Amino acid sequence: MTGPTDRHPPAALGTGIADAADPGLPVVGHVMRAYLARTETFVYNQMASLRRHHPVPVAHHRRPSTDFPLGDGAIAEELLRPRLAGVERLAYARLRIALPPATAALARFLREREARLLHFHYLTDARFLLGVRRRTRLPSIVSGYGYDVSSFPRLMRGLGGRYLRPLFRDLDAFLAMSEDMRRDLLALGCPDEKVIVHYYGSDTSRFRVPERRYERDGSLTILCCGRLHEAKGQHLVLQALRRIERRGGADFRVVIVGDGPLRAELERLVAEYGWRERVTFRGHVPYSSETLVREFREADVFPHPSLTLHGLKEGIPGTIVEAMAAGLPVVATQHAGIPAVIESGRHGLLVPERDVESLAEALEALVDDAGLRERLGRAAAARAQQELSLKTRTVELERIYDRFA
Repeated sequence: MTGPTDRHPPAALGTGIADAADPGLPVVGHVMRAYLARTETFVYNQMASLRRHHPVPVAHHRRPSTDFPLGDGAIAEELLRPRLAGVERLAYARLRIALPPATAALARFLREREARLLHFHYLTDARFLLGVRRRTRLPSIVSGYGYDVSSFPRLMRGLGGRYLRPLFRDLDAFLAMSEDMRRDLLALGCPDEKVIVHYYGSDTSRFRVPERRYERDGSLTILCCGRLHEAKGQHLVLQALRRIERRGGADFRVVIVGDGPLRAELERLVAEYGWRERVTFRGHVPYSSETLVREFREADVFPHPSLTLHGLKEGIPGTIVEAMAAGLPVVATQHAGIPAVIESGRHGLLVPERDVESLAEALEALVDDAGLRERLGRAAAARAQQELSLKTRTVELERIYDRFA
């Protein structure tokens, strides 16, 4: 689904990250292991939406493909002399470590840009590039996003958690997306006074559908959007819809946007159910593409039954907030930070994790009742615009920056 016009920053973010800093704005270094996965829109949006601070992204290496420009940032491997860069690549490939020349190069680059604060993205990346913090001695904060706070610390009988412990001493603040994540950070040993609950927000204005109509003649469209992975629960959606079909429920079609390791299993279920004409796989659709916005506009119901998998938890899935902004009634699970944005029965419907029958009942209620779809969808849209928008949350992020820079 990627075309030449799909690789630009989201239109709502204007020109994205500026190539040159405004001399009147304090510089914030945004530090990450790799720049920047196509699914990490939430990181790019935080940088590009800043108004009172200038973002300078720095990373150890580039992703093989990305939808996001680097601006006036830097990549460690590209700052090093060719021979050192080769050694760095080998060290990362073999040992997954960053050597001192790489962290020194990034620290030097940030000093030259007169950075006043470091904002790390993911606890794992902050630990990997902790040498940048130690070399610059700049105030530093880190955002947790999900696996880095939930499943990673459990790796190798807790070795992951021990690996993260130096962060709790060296960094100044930890941004948790929800109270659930805050509790997880405290359980890892993070000092209570260093945890700030902050949801970064979504570009809700881009997904608004003020003209949405909830009455439909004919089949409804069920939209699943996100990486195709067991933890996202798309297979549970198909299983729940199968139960609705067997009970003689209203007609529906399914659109699945995204790609990933669960695709083969989803295709198997579609074939088993005889749904080849009912289910459409769109594949990866870039965040910046108008195709993505159109999918939300044309959908009627948005299920996202996240589940905890081997300790892995999501934070607050961005696609849920985007669906809310589009006025879609959402069916999700009582999982991680989702209850922080959806009050069940008011902004959407929440069901227990892995409970296919409860999921089927919630979906069936929405498919059968246009009035319920409208009540939940309009309440969700209002909350998304008023409380969960990128613009609103960026104001709060910059206030956090002011406390440390």
